Amino acid sequence: MGKTYVEEMGLRWPLLLDEELDLYKAYGFERATLAKLLGPITTLKYLWLMLTGHPPRRPGKDVRQMGGNVLIDPDGIVRMHHQSVTPHDRPSVDEILACVSGPG
Repeated sequence: MGKTYVEEMGLRWPLLLDEELDLYKAYGFERATLAKLLGPITTLKYLWLMLTGHPPRRPGKDVRQMGGNVLIDPDGIVRMHHQSVTPHDRPSVDEILACVSGPG
């Protein structure tokens, strides 16, 4: 699944696959409750994505695994730590790029 993601996204940097979820747990990420997973806002968000041409991705081993983003620079400094509050909660591309480029 990770290799496919790297190829689809055209990534040119290392991507860490945490198959045992050790880092996932260490960074405080959680599993979604059924209310968050099947709530009206999440359902409408994913329905909108599908209607606008963004097919859902095949879920991983655990459909309740909440997402998050951790961006670590080459010096090992965590530049971004985003814990998703809902299944569709993700930082924008601009927010991620701001962390990469630093104060401008």
